[in-house]
Amino acid sequence: MIINELDPKHSHCSVTIESAEDLWTMRRLIAKGDVVVTRSSRVVKREDEYSRPDKGERVKVTVALSVEEVHLDSSIERIRLKGTIVEASDESVTKVGSHSLTVSPGHALTLRKTRWSPLDTQLLRPEGDSASRFVLVAADRREAGIGTLSGSHLAVSTTVESGLGGKMAEEQSSLPYISKVAAVVAQVYQDGDRIAVAGPGNFKNAIANKVRERTEPGHVSVLEGLDLTGSDGVRALIKTPAFQELAKDSLVVAMQRLVSEAVRRVSTSDPKVAYSLPRVAAAAAAGAVESSAVSDDVFSSGVDEAELVGVLNDIESKGGRVYLADSSMEYGKQVSSFGGIVALLRYAVRF
Repeated sequence: MIINELDPKHSHCSVTIESAEDLWTMRRLIAKGDVVVTRSSRVVKREDEYSRPDKGERVKVTVALSVEEVHLDSSIERIRLKGTIVEASDESVTKVGSHSLTVSPGHALTLRKTRWSPLDTQLLRPEGDSASRFVLVAADRREAGIGTLSGSHLAVSTTVESGLGGKMAEEQSSLPYISKVAAVVAQVYQDGDRIAVAGPGNFKNAIANKVRERTEPGHVSVLEGLDLTGSDGVRALIKTPAFQELAKDSLVVAMQRLVSEAVRRVSTSDPKVAYSLPRVAAAAAAGAVESSAVSDDVFSSGVDEAELVGVLNDIESKGGRVYLADSSMEYGKQVSSFGGIVALLRYAVRF
């Protein structure tokens, strides 16, 4: 998430949403009574001489919506807001009745609250290295998988095929392929990203050298210990010891450790673990939750959205940490198997 302005003293912030994880953050921030200001499209009926009375013109306007309802649709990555328009950049936009807005990655918005809490600031600026982003390359001389890891959310961008068959007759024949991989990496690269290049053999070194020419040389690392390439290689890369060391302070590694420890505690009947929303809610109410992971497909388990948001905010207001697990990844699937939410406890709680 890009934080364009954060002013707790005057209870507002301006942000640009970049990912599904940002949507979860905004869902936890936005509450009934808040005002959300963003660009939207509205149908405006013109009362011109030649206008059709049953038709209107769709125009882009900036509206300020006083929120009455907020819902997260994580499956298609959007937040739906419903309320009343209190301000509009086009005077012909009606303010009568209920209106709705849809917020998705790429949207910029301003949030105004009647009261700004320390938790609100913490949600926007969490402790640790949660803002770090990685570009992952899993390659050999045949194919290269390229993906991005933002927070705990992995997105595989593309797979580049070399078209080379058998052993290379000349090293020169691989240059177009290497250049194409470097060009794709440069396209998805953002300032501050760290780039991890891995794969079997030594061919990854040639790719890394070309990537260094197109990005920041000091941000490119060549990692050993990966035998897969393509999209499967990108997914496997984050589990290798070399990447775990490179990203030891990142959110995704913290998530993996949390889930592994939760599985261990469940398998050994350790009472300092809770899973499913009712039990995690009880532990949160007791102030016992040290850290918790929630799957991005948690709503498929039938949990109540408002109750879940309340529990997550309760955990962090009492000093716990909350992580969002990508359900397409192995650790995310494990969280889903626990009913969509699992927590490590400071002490045992009787349910």
